[in-house]
Amino acid sequence: MLLSDASLANEVAPIPVRLLIDGEWVDGADHIEVRNPARPSELVGTAVRATVANIDAAAAAAKAAQPAWAALGYRGRAALISQALDRLEADVEERARVYSRENGKTMAEAKGELASVFMRQRLTLELVDELEKERVLTDDSGRTFVTRIPWGTVVSIVPWNAPVPLAFMQIIPALLAGNAVIVKPPETCPLALTRSVEMIADLFPPGVLGVVTGMPEEIGDRLTGHPDINKIAFTGSIPSARHIMANAAQTIKGVTMELGGNDPAILLDDADLSEKTMDMMASVVFRMSGQVCMAIKRVYVPTALKERFVDSFAKAADKVVVGEGLRPRVTMGPLHQEKGLVRGRRLVEDAEKRGASVLRLGKIDDKATFDEGWFMQPTLVTDVPADAPLMTEEQFCSALPINAYDDLEEAIALANGTIFGLGGSVWGKDSERALAVARRVQSGTVWVNTHGTQAVNRRAPYGGIKQSGLGRRAGFEGMLEYLQVQTITSFEPKE
Repeated sequence: MLLSDASLANEVAPIPVRLLIDGEWVDGADHIEVRNPARPSELVGTAVRATVANIDAAAAAAKAAQPAWAALGYRGRAALISQALDRLEADVEERARVYSRENGKTMAEAKGELASVFMRQRLTLELVDELEKERVLTDDSGRTFVTRIPWGTVVSIVPWNAPVPLAFMQIIPALLAGNAVIVKPPETCPLALTRSVEMIADLFPPGVLGVVTGMPEEIGDRLTGHPDINKIAFTGSIPSARHIMANAAQTIKGVTMELGGNDPAILLDDADLSEKTMDMMASVVFRMSGQVCMAIKRVYVPTALKERFVDSFAKAADKVVVGEGLRPRVTMGPLHQEKGLVRGRRLVEDAEKRGASVLRLGKIDDKATFDEGWFMQPTLVTDVPADAPLMTEEQFCSALPINAYDDLEEAIALANGTIFGLGGSVWGKDSERALAVARRVQSGTVWVNTHGTQAVNRRAPYGGIKQSGLGRRAGFEGMLEYLQVQTITSFEPKE
């Protein structure tokens, strides 16, 4: 059924998803309800509320299956993974509708993310030749081989904002490396991800790929502290990461983490303020209603350009159409959770009380839907005190703080004066000058005259520094996160 008319959404039966343990799809006694952020009265689907016993069973199956999976070698594993990626090219439209309804994304965002999985992960398979190489060190006593081996069992824990592509950025490299993988989808948005795993699960030996849905407070400690789980790949918040690291420390697990960001954008005095550039910048800020780790989250603009920039950017932001993501003309959906909306409003209200100016923009597609769902208009907040939470925290909503600066050194210091270090950008027509400034921004990824996920070089690694993460995703460096170095020495003295 086509759902371009939002009034049809409630006619669709709720979608149930189950656990994948040892090659079998398993139901449970209790279930989690998945609601539509655009119309919270709508039940989109249900997911099994896993128990600690389910976690133990998934971990045991993974541990048993992993050695034979590793023995297939890179090329044997790559052949099966390639088939899986081929399958994921199908059913994009229908999965995108589910994804939009459970998450709040627009259809364009949902389809783009689903398509990115098979496009991006085919690049991972290109790394096989390099992965097969090993170093050989020789001396008078014999030979030493420096090679790589898998961790064993990897848990992939992903957040609700982009669970499908983020999960597969962990699943595919981990499988290619020879690990078994257990996926923990977000409890508020598990449907499209679990459906995607359903499409490929039968290609892999039982136990190699598992799925456990459930509440973090009920299964999280067992999942991240289990003695038979060797590595945790986590994308999410800094507070959750601290808790996971404490659990992982009990058995000295490996951890790879992409955490929160508070990405600064520094405009130089020769920044391009054309309509094209402002439209592109606005798309970065308001993509997924600002719920993107690598979105622009604060702007520093020269005082002499501030008025022009705010006016130009406001015109771009005012083009945004806010509404249910299934509607064709909508360009920005709701926030994913009510608590995110409440927090976003509080951050803006706090800044306003501190003397900031607030400008609410955009067009509302349908007022009744807007009032029912967890919607927030594109909001520009200027003259924000440097210590206001809107400026210092990851706001994860469609509000953008904009501050002026008089001295570039001041702007760089403000940009770097944070616990975060995920992304950042510098904007100026003199690209060499902008690059020189970019090299001083303390972030794992820095762009010049662009920003965000759509600007990522898919063959390059990315990740955070400071409290924005550990390790890297994508590229060869990202692949190495799922392998450990092994040294083998053969004592062969000359006669």
